[in-house]
Amino acid sequence: MTAFGSGTWEYFGETNHASLNDFINTTLGGIALGEMFHRTAWLVRDTRATGRGRLWKEIGATVLDPITGVNRFMRGDASRVTDKPADMVPSNLTASGAVGALWRGDQDNVFSASAQPFLEMDAIYGDPIRGHSRTAYDAFAMRLRFGGGSGLSEARVRGRLLGQPLNDDNTVQFSVVQSYDFQKNDAYATGSQSFDAAFGFTQNLSSTTNVWLLGWGGLTVLGAIDSLPIGLSEVPEETEEGDAGQGVSEGPRYYDYGPGSDFGVTAVFSRNDRSFATLFYEGRHLYSLDGVRANHFLQRGRVDVLLPLRGVFGVGVTGEYFDRRTFYQDPASTRVNYHYPQLRAYFTWSVS
Repeated sequence: MTAFGSGTWEYFGETNHASLNDFINTTLGGIALGEMFHRTAWLVRDTRATGRGRLWKEIGATVLDPITGVNRFMRGDASRVTDKPADMVPSNLTASGAVGALWRGDQDNVFSASAQPFLEMDAIYGDPIRGHSRTAYDAFAMRLRFGGGSGLSEARVRGRLLGQPLNDDNTVQFSVVQSYDFQKNDAYATGSQSFDAAFGFTQNLSSTTNVWLLGWGGLTVLGAIDSLPIGLSEVPEETEEGDAGQGVSEGPRYYDYGPGSDFGVTAVFSRNDRSFATLFYEGRHLYSLDGVRANHFLQRGRVDVLLPLRGVFGVGVTGEYFDRRTFYQDPASTRVNYHYPQLRAYFTWSVS
């Protein structure tokens, strides 16, 4: 359905030539974000309630999932008292938030004295760690980060397409996941649509402490990255476009498209089902087919240390390191490297 919607718009809704990049992005992004918002809307609805409170929840769910919401009002389901569909009730649901300050470094690893505020929100729907599953997005993880130098600095959705335990006690798990990623920092700005195979392993370290190890790798169907033509050290400020038409740029384009691959590993340490430390590494390769011809290799490392306070509150410190290596396909085989550290301190809260 998302492919059909994107195709009809590309061929019959726009005045310029159809774009394969837009078709792929809209189709895969529509699947990832559409499934997430569809299931989130069912969390908002209360199908056992009545009256004005029920109506406002149905309206709120319609904002998140317009097609389902409109159909429910047209069919009378928006006021009918019934149980929620069983497959729209997650086995587990947790959410957390963090608000604090962020300090960014430069190429020489020198941090700026000025701090930038940020807000990060995380949610886990279902149980992505274990379970036999053949239902798409019955488990997914979502992360959004606002501020820290830009309006939106990170958006990430990882939805499970298939889950299979590999042993009887469910401590080893194989999964196939779909990923929607967006990152913007001083080293690179990139977005991508990927499919990955992942292996997870859970090990109890004591009666109250355990570690979850996850490794993954797969195909990036299409990725975009800010373009740095030879001779430029940073992307110029964007200028307003003229009347060239929707989707048509009159000037140079400072981003490239192409396929590639991604891989990574993470370790999450928990005590009494509450994480207190996380180690994360991710690598991503993009080969530019549309734009400046180059190979881009992006790396990101992250360490989180969390200290619980009272109840659902806590404090945390995160260190991150971003690295970008671009290999141009010019006669001189030019190479450039950008790397930036980043430090965050914040207050956290979590609900489940």
